Amino acid sequence: MSDTVTQMRLSIRLDSYLREYMEKSARKATPSSKEEWEKVWQSANVARTNNTLTPELVDDVRIALNIL
Repeated sequence: MSDTVTQMRLSIRLDSYLREYMEKSARKATPSSKEEWEKVWQSANVARTNNTLTPELVDDVRIALNIL
């Protein structure tokens, strides 16, 4: 049960980072930072689909978002 709750919480954090990315993407970001975001986002999204999200993956998304 707690594993399901953990996955749900991590997924919610991931969704909030995606919303923030969508807001930031209206501003100019360097191609390399967008590329990094895409790479990290795809990894995390696949993990979410497989219910294998980890706090580290979600933190990688946060870090990529802060670079934008």
